[in-house]
Amino acid sequence: MTNTNTRLLADIRRLAPQFAARAPEFEAQRRIPPDVIEIFRSIGIFRMFVPRSLDGMELDLPPALEVISALARIDGSLGWAAMVGGTPTLATPLLPRETYDLIYRNGPNVTFAGTAQPSGTAERAPGGWRVTGRWSFAGSCEYADWMFAVCIMTEDGKRLPGPAGAEGPPLIRGFTQPARDWQIEDTWYVAGLKAAGSHHIALRDVFVPDANLLDIFAGVPCQPGPLYQALFPVIPLMHHAVHVGIAEGALNDLVAMARAGRQQLRAAVSMQESEIFQYELGRIAADVRAARAALQAQAASH
Repeated sequence: MTNTNTRLLADIRRLAPQFAARAPEFEAQRRIPPDVIEIFRSIGIFRMFVPRSLDGMELDLPPALEVISALARIDGSLGWAAMVGGTPTLATPLLPRETYDLIYRNGPNVTFAGTAQPSGTAERAPGGWRVTGRWSFAGSCEYADWMFAVCIMTEDGKRLPGPAGAEGPPLIRGFTQPARDWQIEDTWYVAGLKAAGSHHIALRDVFVPDANLLDIFAGVPCQPGPLYQALFPVIPLMHHAVHVGIAEGALNDLVAMARAGRQQLRAAVSMQESEIFQYELGRIAADVRAARAALQAQAASH
């Protein structure tokens, strides 16, 4: 564990009581409040995967995933915000170098949102593309500086062929555009992760220059380092870190409830004295520990 990672985890432990007390506020607002986002910026959450050459932390994957899980243990939406802030940082090196440098010209604390669903079309235009589309599940889009999405590429209204030719899937490209160019639709009304703010985002015939496109499948990163060489294998691990953290937080809450003497309706004894509860708690705890071990093993292998 690095000194940077140790400091981040210490900051999260220090902030945990404050964040936990505000969880109902997060849920009611259906977003992470701006002051909490600024705290994330100040302690370094959004620069965990940014290269050290750009004043980022460039954390190894295992300790960075533990930071995400630590936030998810407090509140699932906090972990989701950290994960969403980190994953696009691993994709930005697939952009041309000049665009990559433009994004980080004012420092490493750049925030992202977006989605990998090919829910838009990009029609060829001089120097770039005219993009129209509507994309769902753009987590934390309300505080993003840049947004990502994926498009099907067209010319004269016809889909361009992909690498497999006319018989295969059409050509697909990712792209990024400053957040100010996007429309955010207020659509995130859900039962869980309410504060994730994963609204729909949309573009209506917006010009996107060639320099803002990236090949998410076969692009060559402009940034060296192992973090930036394997985007797709890492994405499931980022989600896994959030899910394990949420499960660990729920387990901790359940144990605290039992220790407080909670007794279920019509139960003869308290939860902690119930053999059935003890059995089920042990089984669940073993499952959660197994999920944590699987995450650690997979992260260490990348």
